[in-house]
Amino acid sequence: MKPKDAILKIINSLSNPANIRTGSARRMISLESQAGPVCLLLHEGTVAVYREQGHLLMRYAQAPMVFGMNELFDANEGWFYQASGAIRYELIPVATVIEKIDQFALWKEASYVYMYAIKRLVEAHNTSAGLSTYDLIRLNLFALMDEKEELRLSVNASDYILEKTGLSRSRIMKIISDLRTGEHIVIQRGILIAINKLPQNY
Repeated sequence: MKPKDAILKIINSLSNPANIRTGSARRMISLESQAGPVCLLLHEGTVAVYREQGHLLMRYAQAPMVFGMNELFDANEGWFYQASGAIRYELIPVATVIEKIDQFALWKEASYVYMYAIKRLVEAHNTSAGLSTYDLIRLNLFALMDEKEELRLSVNASDYILEKTGLSRSRIMKIISDLRTGEHIVIQRGILIAINKLPQNY
């Protein structure tokens, strides 16, 4: 479960409305290009989180969310973000973030944010590496089904799996086609509508 109350409490304590920026669909945000380590506060909208190496899609993240809240190392190194629609966001130096968390006694809330971030990272790892082609497709179909409906209905299922796994498009489409023919899934114009029952093996 996303610790929304904890995230909002941190954002509300850190935010300066004058510093909030806006971005449209496909806007790229690279925090590595900043003068120093920064934290990204996502006020509104959804961003796709990519690994620089191989441009692998790790996950989608919906507002409210906090990224890069780590003083031990640059948590943004090797990652970039892309807006999936209209977004509102804010960039704050990590040193300022840590200072204010201490000032407002928000370490409990911060710990929930860290735990949630670790949970999502583990989920991304478990659905992107070390599995058979079919297992990767199967797990990512479930992951897509678990995304918010607005996002799921705007994303092509094959593209979603391709970006998260790096598998060949032809192989993905072949397996999806077979699953559709076997009535295991419902796909309309590339959009995943429903999962009936996915077989364990292909």
